[in-house]
Amino acid sequence: MVRRSIVVLLALVGFAGPVDAADDPMTLGKDLYVERCVLCHGSKGHGWDWTEKVMRPPVPVPNLVETLPKRNDAFLRSVILDGGPAVGQTPFMPAFRFRMSDAEVNALIAYLRSVSAAARQR
Repeated sequence: MVRRSIVVLLALVGFAGPVDAADDPMTLGKDLYVERCVLCHGSKGHGWDWTEKVMRPPVPVPNLVETLPKRNDAFLRSVILDGGPAVGQTPFMPAFRFRMSDAEVNALIAYLRSVSAAARQR
């Protein structure tokens, strides 16, 4: 059952439709995050929300608010484009290389940085 859920989760993440790149970068970044990242990383980047999920993921999901300040943009670009194994992380982080443009990756990184910074200021 867990294996089937993982396959369904990865299929949903992997087959998300395109986002309009004509949007301003922060709106585009937020739309991309909601579309492709929120399922695992949560609405505020704090990782898997144990209060809202029935099953535990097979691997820990990083808290982006804590992790992002320790990572440079090249690392983020690699993990987004090539998936977790490209940077020594879990294979459950899918690769988006063939599903995201450079503008989309840049917008997503900018949005992630803004969310992380805003959360740390609270």
